[in-house]
Amino acid sequence: MATLHYAAGGSTADVAVAGFNLVDVQYVSQVNALPDGMKALVYLNAHDGATSSFIDQVTPFLNNPKVFGFYLCDEPDPTGRWHPLTTAANLKAESDWIHSHFPGAKTFISMMNMGSNANPSFANSYNPANTGIDYYGMGAYVIHSDTGSTPDYSMIDRLVAAATAAGIPADRIIPEFQAFGGGNWVSESGSAFAVPTAEQAKAVFDHWAKLVPSPAFDYTYAWGSQNGDTALQNSPELQAIFREHNTSSTSSMPPTTTDPATTDPTPLPTSEPTPPTSTDPLHVDHIIHGSKGNDTYHVNNAHDKIMEGSTGGFDKVMASVSYALSAGSHIEQLSTSRTGGKAAIDLTGNEFGQTILGNNGDNKLNGGGGSDLLKGYGGHDAFVFNTALGPYNIDRIADFNVSQDKIYLDHAVFAGLQKGPLSAGSFHAGHGAHDANDHIIYNSTTGALSFDSDGIGGHAQVQFASLSPHLHLAENSFLVI
Repeated sequence: MATLHYAAGGSTADVAVAGFNLVDVQYVSQVNALPDGMKALVYLNAHDGATSSFIDQVTPFLNNPKVFGFYLCDEPDPTGRWHPLTTAANLKAESDWIHSHFPGAKTFISMMNMGSNANPSFANSYNPANTGIDYYGMGAYVIHSDTGSTPDYSMIDRLVAAATAAGIPADRIIPEFQAFGGGNWVSESGSAFAVPTAEQAKAVFDHWAKLVPSPAFDYTYAWGSQNGDTALQNSPELQAIFREHNTSSTSSMPPTTTDPATTDPTPLPTSEPTPPTSTDPLHVDHIIHGSKGNDTYHVNNAHDKIMEGSTGGFDKVMASVSYALSAGSHIEQLSTSRTGGKAAIDLTGNEFGQTILGNNGDNKLNGGGGSDLLKGYGGHDAFVFNTALGPYNIDRIADFNVSQDKIYLDHAVFAGLQKGPLSAGSFHAGHGAHDANDHIIYNSTTGALSFDSDGIGGHAQVQFASLSPHLHLAENSFLVI
């Protein structure tokens, strides 16, 4: 059995209560605060190779004895269809750099099933031969709420078989356990997930143990509720189930500890800023000034202010909460902390152009001013337009899904439109308006989306967005706010 047990999310003090001893961290201060007997798995969300930004992010952790390894990224996508395109070569460059600069540190990714639950596949993706990564997480979330449903424990067999067929040996596989249920999560078949009972959780543990008897660690998803679900954080019953499992396979568990640094939102740019003095760092409004290099900021407090100058390099903000950029800050990319996650996180840009990336949850993305690139990924996303229109404020929506996404139009900007669903007849697909009621014009040849205040009157239409061409767009894709 594994002797290291990891829970996604949660502070050191929280997860220790349930017997977890491998802690999800992002900051050096969190690592240094770990008590004896606990190790850190540093989450990077990195998939662009051993770039200068990556090196700056990893360097502060090098050769820290409390670091077990690095979680490179969650569910990298070799196709670019669901998440940012991630090549095996980029992951190999990252893993090799860590191994050469921090001997003994392990590298890890959680794999995306490129097939289905019935026929999982990891072919043409990632394995030790093409990435050099040490460990590969496999998630089998088989506890559903269907009446009379028996969990499909054999899915675990299918995942392991698919992994070994793709060149991932069993001793490199990390079992991922389900510790959530309810809320808005649904399975591939559309059924709701259910909180595991003690009997069901034990069956999952036992099934994994037969196939992967001695993993380097096991992975429990998740500590915190992300989509209205019940998870470890809000279920003493789940905590008891996992405490029994974790402590039965851990030689010496660390004592429960307070952890003043685990919620510290200080980022890791090229030099680590000094956080303000506080007894409660989670609820302090931090003002953080970046360096001239390429900085990456990890934000878990909506009130943090990140300030970057125009000569500050290529700077990223990665947020685990809904977040709006500060006015005047030159940030080039704003994203959720895990594009493969499903937390409902809203992101808002400022007066400059940015790339803004959501996740697989329901996101509200607002570019603000400037010409922005917006990408919602999965989920039911809303793209908000509420700033003055003009030639330098045209946003590109990279992945608008007609069946589930919406475009929100501010009635104060789109003068004449009434709040609520866009009225029938106000939308027209074509090069221009064909009557006086046509106000939202979609050019299906070019993808241009424009506003015409008076239809076929004397005022020219003004483009405010660009979508993919040839979408089956209609008035029900819009909501006036």
